[in-house]
This record gives sequence, C-alpha cells and structure tokens, in this order.
Amino acid sequence: MVAADAPARTARPIGVRFRRAGRLYYYDPGDAELAVGDYAIVETPRGLTAARVVMPATEVNLDDLRGELKPIVRQATDDDLVSMTNYRTEEVEAERTFARAIMEKRLPMQAVKAEYTFDGATLTLHFSSREARLELADLVAEMASRFRTRVELRQVGPRERAAMRTGMGRCGRELCCATFLSELDTVSLRMAKDQNLPLNPDKISGACGRLLCCLQYEHAGYVEDKLAAEQAQGGGGCATSGACDSCGVHELKDVLGQPVAPGHEPEPPPEAPTPEPSSQEPRRDLGRQGAARGQEARSQAEGSGEARSEKKPSSSSLRSRRRGRRRRGRNRPRPQSS
Repeated sequence: MVAADAPARTARPIGVRFRRAGRLYYYDPGDAELAVGDYAIVETPRGLTAARVVMPATEVNLDDLRGELKPIVRQATDDDLVSMTNYRTEEVEAERTFARAIMEKRLPMQAVKAEYTFDGATLTLHFSSREARLELADLVAEMASRFRTRVELRQVGPRERAAMRTGMGRCGRELCCATFLSELDTVSLRMAKDQNLPLNPDKISGACGRLLCCLQYEHAGYVEDKLAAEQAQGGGGCATSGACDSCGVHELKDVLGQPVAPGHEPEPPPEAPTPEPSSQEPRRDLGRQGAARGQEARSQAEGSGEARSEKKPSSSSLRSRRRGRRRRGRNRPRPQSS
C-alpha cells in the first residue's frame, strides 16, 4: 500500500518592508486589495507600524514561511500617511537631541538613527557601542520626558549602522546594504583570496569596517573559472584549496599586465651552486687533520699580531688619543680644600 503525499498548504500573502532595503515580511492581506507601493498597518513587537507593500499577493507554500502568517490590521488611510510624513520630519531633531544627551552624559555610544511609528506612539532610538552592557535607564527616562512618548533604545552592529546611515562606497555609488541588500550574508576572507585581491584591510573593507559585501558577487565565477582551468590541465579540480597551479593564476592580471618600463625583462634568478661530493676519509686521519688546522690557525693569529705591532700609529690616531686624555683630565673631580 503506497501512501499518497499530503497536498501542500498554500496561501496568497503580500510582501512588505519597513525600510528601503529592509527584510521582507509576509502578511495575509485578507479582503484588502493592496498594490505595490501602498501602505498597510501591521502588528509588530513595537506596536502598530506602517509598512510599504513591495510584493503583490502571490501564492507561496506555508512551509517556506518563517513563523505564523499574520493578517494585516487595515490598509493605511490618507490621515495615516499625513501623520507618518509629519513624524518623519521630526526624526531628524529627535536624533540630534539624542546625540546631545549622549555627549552630556559622556556615554561610550553613538547615535545612529531615530524612528517614529506612523502615529508617534513609539520612538525607537538606534545606537552603536562597543560595550555589551550599558546602564541606560536614566537616559530612557530623560528621552521619554522630553519627547512625551514611549521610548525604546536598540543597539545595532556596524553593518546595520552603515545600512541605516547609508553613504557612498568605493565604487562611487550608494551602499548596497542601504539600497537593495535585504539579507546581509556572511563574507569571508577566503573570497578575497580566491579572487587574488590584496589582503589589505583598507582595500577590502567597506564603510562599516567589515569585509566588502560585493566580494560575494563574483566569487562563484572565479571559482568556476579556476575549476575549469584545473580540469583542463588534467588535475583533480581543487578550485580553492591552492594545491594546483591554476589557483594562483589571475586571468585579468595576465591580460592587462605590462612591464614596468619599455624593454624591461626580469632577470632570471641565479642558480644555486651544486655541492661538491665529499670524499669519505678514514677515522684515524681525523685527529691529524684537526691538529694541523689548529696549528695553522695559531700561526695565522701570531702573524697578524706581529703585523699589528709593526704597524705604526698614524698622526690622526695620536691626536685623537691626546684629546681623549685631555678630556678625561678635565672631567676628574678636583680635591676639596679643608
């Protein structure tokens, strides 16, 4: 008896984001007809929040979703959009006030961004710090009394800080994490080695101080090319282990490389001299050879000593000796008279 597979459970959720390049969350739209670009009011751990629809209702498997599929509260109205716009303008002043409070209290932290909910019920203050534990109860009470709303402090890491603050990358464009990278994947130093990049932190690090996220864009292509080159040479295809000749070859460098000066050709390395074969001698002659070598060394030392004694000192050396005697005579302590 063959058991039939159970039919997959499917649904038609919508995809929303709370930030420009934030993570994609799925919600059940219910009877609401939401298009891409509309705003919906959804329930989050921070309370009711407005989210922008980035994916229309699409049939997906419920087993592929994270957690339970929650329904939206309602579609955002015109009043909600006006309130959200007004609070967006107040976030800049809230961030400045938060930064001044940190400087006054001399706390080891840095203000990153301030975010209001669409109705101003909650103000989330993001900060970065190297300290794992900070006593911020007084700061939270001060911010809540100044803004007259519920205040939450949230610590973020270097990569998330760069995504919130945004900026320009070394390529001249806006940071990838602030524009389209919704999921920050792990970037390893192995990727830079596979692409034969200089292992200089200043050249392979981004604005956040971590490895560049773009190292993963072309990594698969480099590995495939090196694997094909190794297989063409008849090797086993290590690709990234470095045990073959193709792993150290950079195709772009071979094409674009040029000599330092016209007509310059690197000199071949000098060949190491081949050691002469040593003849084996009987053991009884070792003592005689050692004694002869000692006698020769002593005669050379005596000859060099006689040469030194026969050599007369020059006039410049005599002058330097006289000056040294005069200086030592001046530096001698004089006897005190009783």
